[in-house]
Amino acid sequence: MPFLESERLIRREPELADKPFVLITREAGRVFISAASRRAGKLGFPRGMSLVDARAAMPDIPYFDADRAGDLRCLRGLMRMMARFSPRVARAEEGSDLYLDVAGASHLFGGELPMLHRIEKQLESAGFTARLALAGSRTAAWGFAHYGKNRSLVPETGLRAASEGLPVAALRMSEGSTSLCQRLGLKKIGDLLRLPRGALSARIGLSDMTRLDRFMDRAPEARAFARHRERLIETEQFPDPLATGKGVEAALEILLERLCARLAPLQQGIRRARLDIERVDHAEKTFTIRTMHPGLDIPALMRLFTHHFEQLDVGFGIERMTLTAEAVAPLQSGQARLGDSPQKAVDAAVEQLVAELANMFGPAHILKFAPVESHIPERAFRMRPALHPGEAESWPVLRARRPLRLLKKPLPVLEGEPPGFPSRILWNGKSCAVTPLSGPERIEPDWWRDDPLWRSGARDYWWGTTSAGAVLWLYSVTEAGHCRWYLHGMGS
Repeated sequence: MPFLESERLIRREPELADKPFVLITREAGRVFISAASRRAGKLGFPRGMSLVDARAAMPDIPYFDADRAGDLRCLRGLMRMMARFSPRVARAEEGSDLYLDVAGASHLFGGELPMLHRIEKQLESAGFTARLALAGSRTAAWGFAHYGKNRSLVPETGLRAASEGLPVAALRMSEGSTSLCQRLGLKKIGDLLRLPRGALSARIGLSDMTRLDRFMDRAPEARAFARHRERLIETEQFPDPLATGKGVEAALEILLERLCARLAPLQQGIRRARLDIERVDHAEKTFTIRTMHPGLDIPALMRLFTHHFEQLDVGFGIERMTLTAEAVAPLQSGQARLGDSPQKAVDAAVEQLVAELANMFGPAHILKFAPVESHIPERAFRMRPALHPGEAESWPVLRARRPLRLLKKPLPVLEGEPPGFPSRILWNGKSCAVTPLSGPERIEPDWWRDDPLWRSGARDYWWGTTSAGAVLWLYSVTEAGHCRWYLHGMGS
């Protein structure tokens, strides 16, 4: 759709339909034409032309600020409209191109040519001019849509003949390769196809040779078609750059309000969001936050972002801010009960604390214990990021008591004593009297796992207390006829 930007404005202001006008973009102190209406294009106002030159040629030409966010919303609406012809619709990374994968769908509309005619009429009824092409590869379809006829139907068997007269720009090669081909007089794709492959590859390089192969459907290309997905992006361009951190926070709050207002009707909450900040000198800074649960609490999201603003240097001013919801999830809701309000408040406060700490120091540094089904004490748990709880996990109810603190490696405290609970142990270099509390509890090792710490065989665990009141979890093993005692944990 070569006039999408101007025709979108004409839909809003019909009196502009018969007037030449341009859309301008301000960037780094330069004002240039980013799009022109059909009549302005015929008068010779190309993209990239400065506004000063345009007004010198036509002093009274109307001009309007370009709205890239509005153009993206319009493209998303057109993607939904085109979904009636194919469930696999996508848009290009840049520009106003739409791609439809219509394999196996053309017979539903009477054939390929009638389908192209219906797509063109559909877009025309919405007020948009379209150039269409149907080809066996995405690269060829782009080339014929931009440089072929208004409605091109390229048969697979006639691709070479149909592409003979297309300019080499239809291949979208690098600017250097395209300029080289034009200097050598190779202005058409047919001129390239008649050259020996080895000589051509040596001149334009392998990457541009691959583009030619994809155009001719001789090399595979990635299929980026997918069902339509809402792009949750909010952007703000500031005519007067933001010079203080308070101004950045106020602008971020406005972006969050707009983004949350779009998510609320969808019952979606933010799990991961990214803020891109661009300064006047084109320096960029990116901040990313993650939440434990999907939410739309603007003050809570603001707190997560403001933790990062200590690293922000506004320099000569901030001219653009872009907020993107990179990951969203359905909002969680539950039935409120009279007895759980205090506990829910505590849980919410803990989750908010975990989220703030994880965003300050990184999710990998804030961990939590998670249960694992194992009777081996040191294997009955694992550490996982606390910010991503995943599925609800409940700790099993143990019949035997377990220590509050488990040592990473058991410490030897006694050796060579006869079987039975000892009266004294050597702990921290001192001899301590111990009194048994409960035991023994025998734990067998995993027979299928060769664990160096469990090669001594079964362990008999005891609970004991010292004269100072410390509660210890001890075990004994018998090796070569000798009984050895180890300290494995401590309780209360």
